[in-house]
Amino acid sequence: MKISSSTAAFAAAIALWCASSGAAMAHHVVASGPSNTAGPINTISPDTLAKGELALSADIYAENYDAFRDNELGEFAEDGLEGVHNTDAAYLTTLSLEYGVTDRLSLSLSLPFVLRSGIRETEHHEGGHGHAAHPEIEQLGSSEGIGDLQLGVRYALLDRTSDGFGLALMAGLSVPTGETRERTNEGGRFETEFQPGSGSWDPRGGFALGKSFGPLSADASLLYTLRTKGSQDTNRGDHLAFNAGLSWRIGQGAHTHDDGTFERHEALDLIVEINGEWEERERVGTLRDPHSGGTQIFLSPGFRYSSANGWAIYSSVGIPVHEDLRGIQNETDIRFKLGVGLVL
Repeated sequence: MKISSSTAAFAAAIALWCASSGAAMAHHVVASGPSNTAGPINTISPDTLAKGELALSADIYAENYDAFRDNELGEFAEDGLEGVHNTDAAYLTTLSLEYGVTDRLSLSLSLPFVLRSGIRETEHHEGGHGHAAHPEIEQLGSSEGIGDLQLGVRYALLDRTSDGFGLALMAGLSVPTGETRERTNEGGRFETEFQPGSGSWDPRGGFALGKSFGPLSADASLLYTLRTKGSQDTNRGDHLAFNAGLSWRIGQGAHTHDDGTFERHEALDLIVEINGEWEERERVGTLRDPHSGGTQIFLSPGFRYSSANGWAIYSSVGIPVHEDLRGIQNETDIRFKLGVGLVL
């Protein structure tokens, strides 16, 4: 169903109110998939919403790490490797909104609620009576709160359906609305890398490609984030996301006929993606953190079920196939995403 601009503005206001009251919104555009074709989940599609359409989604994202044992952290410290931290897991609960301004231009906003658990580090304590300093494991606890507001725009230069090939340009901005003063179990302030928010204004830009071959769709996207200095004089380092996916549609799904009439039918998309990211080393003041930055690539199978009523449920599992992290960092064991979407 198409909606008026006043209705869209009202829905956006509700979404912002939800974010400020403790609900959360995603850091990405809505993963509802294009209307007439299968579509990816983590890879950004070049297909924009139709004019007046509003898409909502809510999802849960979890990332489990290969945690360091306390004795490993102690050994790192004894070897003089300062600044090594541990995080057991990270969770992101999100709510997203996207609106079709025209058939080729979509605007989106999102805001995450972030939780990082099992944060630990080593701290040296001086030994008494001339004994050498010894490392002690500090159980810092968990950091949680609202993250940074994400604003996005997507413009389709080419339409997959009418032009045979989809091409869209993307731009966005991370607005520092997130919590940056979360405290450890001991009352100290978490470093910025563990805070839900960054305190920085971070622009981003990129593009998305897509082409369909009957029920099969191929998509790819590239998105670069230029991170600036934020809370505690910290620059978390630029970030590049590079993704590609293949989607196979079983069923007709939403479909626009040659006479312009629009119908929705059930459909199941079977999806496999390659999701990669590169991150620059973090800087605190003029110092670079040697235990930050690197490259990770994941193989991500998933699915999306789309109903005839406009709602969809989707899920994706990310399995690491390449991890080249700088210094000593927790590698990722697995990623998991589960969400629902609705197009009005």
